[in-house]
Amino acid sequence: MWWGQAFLDGLILSSDICTCGTFVSLALKLRTSKSGAGLSLQTLVTVVGARTLHLLSHFLRLHYLPAVLPWFLYPLFDVVNAAAGITLLCIFALYYWRSYEREKDNFGIHFFEKLDLLPKTGSLRSSPVVAAGFLYASITVLALLWYCVRRSHHSFAVSYFCCFYEVMGAFALIPQLWMFQKDKRVSPPLANFVVFTAFNRVCTLIFWIAYPRVYYWRYPDNRGIQMASETINILILSDFLFYWVRSKVRGDSEVILGDFAPV
Repeated sequence: MWWGQAFLDGLILSSDICTCGTFVSLALKLRTSKSGAGLSLQTLVTVVGARTLHLLSHFLRLHYLPAVLPWFLYPLFDVVNAAAGITLLCIFALYYWRSYEREKDNFGIHFFEKLDLLPKTGSLRSSPVVAAGFLYASITVLALLWYCVRRSHHSFAVSYFCCFYEVMGAFALIPQLWMFQKDKRVSPPLANFVVFTAFNRVCTLIFWIAYPRVYYWRYPDNRGIQMASETINILILSDFLFYWVRSKVRGDSEVILGDFAPV
């Protein structure tokens, strides 16, 4: 039992370490390239927002409580990750805004274009704020639908908070993956950002799979739904992960997407 409990504690802590790795990867990308090109501001804001919201789980008593490892490690990593994300976002806004490729970070713009809701000219036509409007509207609606499926003994506000956070995390990397498809080349630090996110999801999925094998006959509420959610999150990243592995096998200096041949 002790080893099993330590294993579960380690999985949650490992997921937090992977989250820390995502921010380290983004910091290395900015430092090495001296440019914000290729980085989705929509994704960055959403990832940082999700990590900041995650801090509330401690106050709401929703966070996992370890059985073996020291408890303070978990809020410590959450604070470090949120602080790192906010700092990274501020650095991006202050020093890398001019190199930001806003015309490529347009996931969601096409929705407004089809409805003819955008002005014909002007900065608003390609503004990331408009694109983010579609992203967050989708998150808000899907979180409500997720609430209808996800069981909870908490109040509507707390339950919807959980649903919003989970959907937010699932959607966070979609704008970044959208940008990747435009360039077909991804630098190693940006690729590591996605890979660390995938490892985070894998750790959480294994946790839910292993939980009843450690605590016999105990099946937490929403275990099946959480497993399905994490599986979907991994599937969202699976296409990129395939090309990441292929690039590693071929020895490419960058991740090459699709059939785009390296030169």
